This record gives sequence, structure tokens and C-alpha cells, in this order.
Amino acid sequence: MQNKAEREEKRRQEERSNRRAMALYTLVGVVVVIAAVVLLVWNSGILQRTLTAVEVGGTKYTAADVEYYYNSAYNQIVNTYVNQFYTYPFDTGTSTKDQVYDEETGQTWYDYLMESALDNLTHDTALAAQAEAAGHTMSEETQGELDSTLSQLDVAWITYGYANRDSYIRASFGSHMTYDRLVELIQMQALAGDYAQAQLDAIEYTDEEYETYYQEHADQLDTFTLSQFVFQARVSTTDEEGNTIEMTEEEQAAALEEAKSEQRALAEALQARLEAGEDPEALAEEYADQLYSSSVSTQMTGATISTYYSAYADWALESGRTAGDVTLAESEGTTSCNYYVVLFENRERDDTPTADVRHILVAADQDEGADQPTQEQYDAAYAEAQALLDQWQSGEATEDSFAALAQENSADTGSASDGGLISNISATSGYVDTFTDWALDPSRQPGDTGIVQNTGSSTKGWHIMYYVSSNDPIWKQTAFSALQSEDYDQLLTDASEGLSVQEGMGMNLVSAR
Repeated sequence: MQNKAEREEKRRQEERSNRRAMALYTLVGVVVVIAAVVLLVWNSGILQRTLTAVEVGGTKYTAADVEYYYNSAYNQIVNTYVNQFYTYPFDTGTSTKDQVYDEETGQTWYDYLMESALDNLTHDTALAAQAEAAGHTMSEETQGELDSTLSQLDVAWITYGYANRDSYIRASFGSHMTYDRLVELIQMQALAGDYAQAQLDAIEYTDEEYETYYQEHADQLDTFTLSQFVFQARVSTTDEEGNTIEMTEEEQAAALEEAKSEQRALAEALQARLEAGEDPEALAEEYADQLYSSSVSTQMTGATISTYYSAYADWALESGRTAGDVTLAESEGTTSCNYYVVLFENRERDDTPTADVRHILVAADQDEGADQPTQEQYDAAYAEAQALLDQWQSGEATEDSFAALAQENSADTGSASDGGLISNISATSGYVDTFTDWALDPSRQPGDTGIVQNTGSSTKGWHIMYYVSSNDPIWKQTAFSALQSEDYDQLLTDASEGLSVQEGMGMNLVSAR
């Protein structure tokens, strides 16, 4: 049995234990509350919209701002690759932080895109500041485009099926972006871009500068006239009914070698006949059933040859190449091999002015399976084209009224929305001959109209033509674009020179794909 002193000591121990337990429970409760508050604040996006992620020349930008520029850089790269190469530059389902951009340096796609984003943010900040200091007013065109963009932004959530505008903004421009902040960033970009363009427009290039650029890039700017015949050796992996033909790799390789031998023999025979001076057009007709493709006396720029015909580009661009030269080039893939027989006809700097026209394509009906409409179908389409031209001529007969008529009636959906406008037409543009010949007729004057037949494209019929104007030749326009690009790079360098760029704690909150 415990005495009074022992019972008192036991009571004190229990009190101390209870106090420790209460203190522990209180501490745990405080920690839980703090964690809940932090999570609440994090999910609200307050930190991402308030903490400085980067400071550019004294202007502070948050993680939400950086995310916007990062996503813009991301989307620009993806769209460029998809439009030009029909593929993606990286796995869009995997974080860019886990994908290498530069094998040599180990730079990831995230690093590359973030660098681009911060560069663009720096340049926009610098140019917008200069524009404001200079009292620059945006052009009517830029202001109109900005107003249109903001109007579309306000209702796009409806078009794309979002619950509201804010959810669309977050999904499209970053999970922490707000509508008001997005508008501010878009306005800054518009001001910076318009100011930069105004500076570039003030620069004029002399004939000497154009000539210097041409001499340095003649191989890419010159126009080449070539006749090309392509024989293709291919191993079929399916029969006439579409059933797979089982073949080992050795059997497939042997079959390809046999096909190559046959096609090369045909190519060498055609090469010999071209070298003997036979007519390429007649040969194209004679070999039509054996050729994979052919084009006679086709004009293309050196840049086009370098990009699409690497098999014989070096030969075609070689200094001293003369009319009548012929080559046979080979381009082999995994299951096929192409043999190019190429006749060199001419090389020149084409100083022919390019042309801008508007057109209305009136499609002729065409029977299913037929290569061409019948004469009756062409005649019916011509009557429709003439009726439309008569309708235009009986009205205001202006370029604007022609554009409106094209929007309503042209079968060329690619240009109809722009009033049928086709710009900078040259001999190498690739349009059907009748269309190109009419547009490039040296006697053509602004406001001229006409109707020309189209028997060569996928949609056949008649073009109602309206001549808008003539422009510089393609080579000079290319030189102008290159010179402006150099000046633009210099403009960006000068604008951001000495501008401090410092990253802050907010960079840790940037959420990037």
C-alpha cells in the first residue's frame, strides 16, 4: 500500500505526462493546420501569381507570367515541326525535363524552351519600354488585330466547350493565368512587335546591298530549269488483293536488288537518249507507264532543289553546269530505291516581277472515276464563270467587290476566305500553267480580268482572274527578308543590352510541360 508521499509523486508524474501529451497533440495540430493552409494557398495559385519568378530591368514577373511565355515557346516549336515535318520534336506525353534537346551538352528540351521563353520575355519588356518612352502609337492594323484577338479570347471558351472563360484561360495559357493578366501580356507583346516592325520599316536597302546578298546566296536564289524522270524500284509486301506477302529479310533484300537492276537499266537507257539530244517531252510520253513520276522543263529555285532533291542537288548547283548536261542519281530507302535522270536546261537570276491576283475558282462537275470533266461539264462551268464575271462588271466592279464575290463563290477554300488573294506568284510557284501565264503576262495592268481554264489541279474548272499588282522578283524579296531578319536580331540585341535579368524564388513554382 502506497503512502501519501508516493501517491503525490505518482500524481505529479501523470500530470507531467499529460502536459507532454497535450503539448505534442497541440504541436501536431498546429503542423496539420499549417500544412492545410499551405496546400490551400498553393492550390489557389496566390504564390504563383505574386512571388517574383524573374525580374527584367526592374519589371517583376511571376511564375504565371513565365508559364505563359514557356507555353508560347512550346506551342511554337510543336506547330513548326508539325507543319513542316509532319512530326513532333519530342514526346508530348513526357515531361520536357526528361528529354534531351542537345546530346552534346545534355541540355533538355525544358532548358531550351525556358531559355527561349526568358529571351522572348526580355525582348518584349525592352521593346515595350522603348515604345512607351518614344510615345509610339500602334498602327491601325496591329490595333485591329489586337482588338480581334481580345474579342475572340473573351468568348473562345464557348467555342471550345469549356465551362467558363477562366477554365479556358487556365487550360490554354497556364494553370495559374488570369484573364486580366493575360490581356496585359498580350497588349505588351502587341506593342513590342508593332514598335519593332516600325523600326524595321524605316530601314531602306540599297541596290548594292541587294546585289551583295545575291552574290553570296546565288545558289539558293537562282531559278533552275530541269527535266526530271524518276524510276522507282520497290518490293511489294502485299498482293493484288491486299494480302500480306510473307518474306524473310534476305528474300526482301534479294527482291529489291532484282528490282533495282531492272529500274537502273531503264534509267541508264533514258539517260543515254537524253544525252543524244532526244526530246524530253516525247520521252516522258514514251516511258509514261514505266516511270514513277516525271516533269519536263520545270522551273524551281536552288533552295527548293537543295531541300527536296538532295540526291542530285550538288550536281545541279555545281559551277559551270551547262544546258544539255545529264545525270543519273540514286536515292535508296529501306524498301525502295529511286533513280533520278535529270536534264539540266538553264540557270538564271529571274528578275521577272511577281504578281498578286485575286481569283474565283468555278469547279466543273466530274464523273466518278474520270480523269477529267467532259467537254459539256467544262462548258457548263465556263457559263457559270462568265455569269459571275458579268455580275461583278455590272456592279461596282472594284477589287473589294471582286473579293466579296470570291468569298461567296470560289471553290478554292484555301484563298476564298481572303477574297481569293494569291500573292507573289512566280514561275516557280507551282500553279497550273494557264493560271501562272495569265498572272505573269508582262502586259498585265491592275484591274485586268479574264477567265482561264484549269485542267491540271485536283479541282478542275475555270479561274475568274483579277490582276492586283506586280511586286519585286522572288530573289529580291528573299534578300529583303534575310536583311530584315539580320536587322531584327540586331534590334533585339540593342534593345536588351545592359538589361539585368534576375531569377527569383518564384521560378521554383513554374509549372511547365
